[in-house]
Amino acid sequence: METEFSEAKLDSLIQEALSPDNSKLHPKSGMYLGFMETDLLEIVYKNLTGLIHDSALASAFKEIRSELLSRKVNYKIKDFHTVTKNCTKCDVGSISPELPKWNTKDPDVLFVIDSPNMQQEVVNLFLKLLKAAGFDSSKVCLTYVNRCPARRKFTNQEIYNCSPYLHTEIQLLNPKLIVTLGSLPATVLFGNEIKIKEYRGNITWLGYWPIITTYSLAYALKAGQSIIDHILSDIKTAHTFVNKGEKIL
Repeated sequence: METEFSEAKLDSLIQEALSPDNSKLHPKSGMYLGFMETDLLEIVYKNLTGLIHDSALASAFKEIRSELLSRKVNYKIKDFHTVTKNCTKCDVGSISPELPKWNTKDPDVLFVIDSPNMQQEVVNLFLKLLKAAGFDSSKVCLTYVNRCPARRKFTNQEIYNCSPYLHTEIQLLNPKLIVTLGSLPATVLFGNEIKIKEYRGNITWLGYWPIITTYSLAYALKAGQSIIDHILSDIKTAHTFVNKGEKIL
């Protein structure tokens, strides 16, 4: 029998979590939660799973993050993107940074890839998989680790220069879920190199955010249908997470 869960109890839980007197959230030093400093939200989420609807739970946690992050980041997303658009940290010639695509205000899911340098075949595959999973452009945002579409491998210094933009952008966009496509985006977020096959298919929490890790689209085109099927399955999992839990067949 499904356990009943009242809206009043949820409101009480959220208020307790956001209380200035809550020692779990605010150490004596007065510091707020950082990007990778706690698994508290993961524990709370897992305990609430099954008690309230998937989509309502994802929305509630988006509001919690918004309240917490408003105390840390006071940029406007438009101003922040103006800064990134005019970045000159790296020597990439006349190439200028590109901005994220689609919903750049309040996406349900933020997809992260290496860079804007995508072959048309890769773009076509991505759009096909998004549609098959039930997504449209109004619900997702596509962003990058490196903002400049250079047609070469990025240096470690260039990745280091660009990574803070991604971290800040995530906090400003406050998606319900992050999906990393490829090893570089996963490495930049998790802080160490990971084996995708050991993580994919599952939701891993990192600080405030649930993350799904999957293969890159370019790799999938080379590797074949089985990897494409894995990516589709992972994107369907993302759709299920932020919606009503109705799986796309």
